[in-house]
Amino acid sequence: MPALEVEHVSAAYGPYRALFDVSFAVPAGAVTALIGSNGAGKSTVARVVTGLLAATEGTVRLEGTDVTDLPAYRIARAGVAHVPEGRGVFANLTVEENLKVAFRQRLGRRAVAAALERAYASFPVLGARRRQLGGTLSGGEQRILSLAKIIVVPPHLVVADEISLGLAPLMIDAVYDGLRRIQAAGTALLIVEQQVDRVLDVASSAVVLEHGSVVFAGPTSGALAAVEQVLAARSERATSGAPVGSAPSGPPPQPSADQSRRRRRWGGAGAGPAE
Repeated sequence: MPALEVEHVSAAYGPYRALFDVSFAVPAGAVTALIGSNGAGKSTVARVVTGLLAATEGTVRLEGTDVTDLPAYRIARAGVAHVPEGRGVFANLTVEENLKVAFRQRLGRRAVAAALERAYASFPVLGARRRQLGGTLSGGEQRILSLAKIIVVPPHLVVADEISLGLAPLMIDAVYDGLRRIQAAGTALLIVEQQVDRVLDVASSAVVLEHGSVVFAGPTSGALAAVEQVLAARSERATSGAPVGSAPSGPPPQPSADQSRRRRRWGGAGAGPAE
């Protein structure tokens, strides 16, 4: 049974429609990449499946259970961890205090000491900074702190939203090492990412979004071709003067060498002001 099923989901921010009939699944214990340009709807999908935004249509299932209308806290209790874009730590607490708060809630007071040892063994940088305030850590260290709260008590599903955004390459390596450890413990991951090559290196399946709709869902072997076709079609519409959101006619254009380089990181304007 898939860890997550999204079936014909649409969503909106007031009058602005952000998702249109989105369907895909995340296999149990596997990594699925959710990729697309800015404004494509990636973060909106993350918010819908974690209960932060209500779907206007469609169904969301966790391990076969319909959670479409549940509030975020009940979805979290069902075994879903959302690592949002940004840092997600208590800035005025030390690294160790941040971890203790999470571990006490999930494991109880007696298990905290053992959980701290496992966290520091998995991420030595946190052990070295255990007395440092969370708000004074680098961006990458704060992302690692967010992951450490998860890796010791693995959930059924982790939704990681733009977790590498703004990080130096070495910190991205450390963050992805953490994601691999979480997946190795049996947790399924949905990774929202613009670093296309990076996320496809760890994923077994991919979903490509464009203007709030799925243009590809399948094995990672076909994802790059789908990304390149989207970029080529977008370029053709821009050249012809067609509206950005209009559907192309005829066979998909072939990507240029420049578009092939661009697909390594999506960064163009998308369908709307927010994801």
